[in-house]
Amino acid sequence: MKRKVVALILTAIMAAGMVTGCGSNSASETAEGNSAGEKAEVIDLKVWDSKQKDGIQTICDEWTETSGVDVKVEVVDWDNYWTLLEAGASGGEMPDLFWMHSQYVQKYMDAGLLLKLDDYIAEDDAIDLNNYYQDIVNIYKSSDGSQYAVPKDYDTIALWYNKSMFDEAGIAYPDETWTWETMYEAGAKLNKADSSQYGMVGNTDANQEGYYNIIYSYGGYVINDAKDKSGYDDPKTLEAMEMYGKMIEDCMAPQSVMAETGNADLFTSNTAAMGMFGSWYVPSFKENEGASNWGVSVLPYHDANGNGQCDEGERVSIYNGLGWSASAGTEDPDAVYDLISFLGSKEGQLRQAELGVTMSAYVGTSKAWKNSTDVIDLSAYLDEAEGAATLVIMPSSRNAVWAEEAKQSFVAAWNDTSTMADVCRSIADSMNASLAQ
Repeated sequence: MKRKVVALILTAIMAAGMVTGCGSNSASETAEGNSAGEKAEVIDLKVWDSKQKDGIQTICDEWTETSGVDVKVEVVDWDNYWTLLEAGASGGEMPDLFWMHSQYVQKYMDAGLLLKLDDYIAEDDAIDLNNYYQDIVNIYKSSDGSQYAVPKDYDTIALWYNKSMFDEAGIAYPDETWTWETMYEAGAKLNKADSSQYGMVGNTDANQEGYYNIIYSYGGYVINDAKDKSGYDDPKTLEAMEMYGKMIEDCMAPQSVMAETGNADLFTSNTAAMGMFGSWYVPSFKENEGASNWGVSVLPYHDANGNGQCDEGERVSIYNGLGWSASAGTEDPDAVYDLISFLGSKEGQLRQAELGVTMSAYVGTSKAWKNSTDVIDLSAYLDEAEGAATLVIMPSSRNAVWAEEAKQSFVAAWNDTSTMADVCRSIADSMNASLAQ
């Protein structure tokens, strides 16, 4: 069920070569025009994580029982997902409902391609945006204060470890007393010279679950609050990245191995002793036959003042959250919003957690996610959100092309860690130029 987006929007997008610009019709006007049209028979819903598909489909099927409208949940892998949405925008046939991400939402809002939800939310007793993590609510709010998504989930980062490898080496398991130095020392001991075992994993494509956490733990930053200056050349950021460079050099597999095999596969194949992983990995990890041999701890911290304890701001977990967004051109916006409301309500968010899909954005509902498995203790993820760590929202800006460019630039430093500081400064220069445009 799709509808052509107004021609002026398409012209602006095609001229820019990407989803940018402004449309002549607001989403609210589009919704008003469609609400009297033909009612939906099937809602086309796109996601990018196959491990969440079954749980999402289950919740949608429960909504179908009362609405009478079928929902078809389809998975498109991350890279092709954004290609599909952009092609849909250019061709005027976007999915009805889809996940939106912090790095992409701004250009879709600016182009007028997302359904404006303000009027719907105002009349909806099931959705009160004060009940969600406010950083995530704000991700999907435009500069004029309009809301273009209802939060779906949130994620934190935790440290996973292989108990057998630690036992064999006689090293105590990670816990809340670990600093980044402790992690480095343990990783170096666990790293075997014959490459049969690595102390830890981490690659250039893992910023949220990797070096971002260390940067902010050290007091550095990636982008300033005004979104106009890079923090990659900040002294504290450089100090943090030098520490990460030590881990790469002495504790990790070669970058080529990590890039080809992947962090998760190296850990789950019992090739690496430790890894920092986002909560979105849990659905696949808990199904692994070796899961009972793994433990999960809060992230290490940086003891900046040397007092031997973790003070506020010294342990950081980068967090983020997806949003439920709808196409401004959907044929039946009322039905699509009704599904968004069902998915985003307290009941829907509890259901998502109970099914083990992921942690939910509605505050207080994620304990059900932790209790959805007895194979692994997932407490660390919730502990970080409840005060064991400082949560820092995923660094982003309107034009987030710099994030992908930084990942590619870091490959040189991953392969030669002696260049880390120079690479960071070069990234800062390039990023500042991008932000100035």
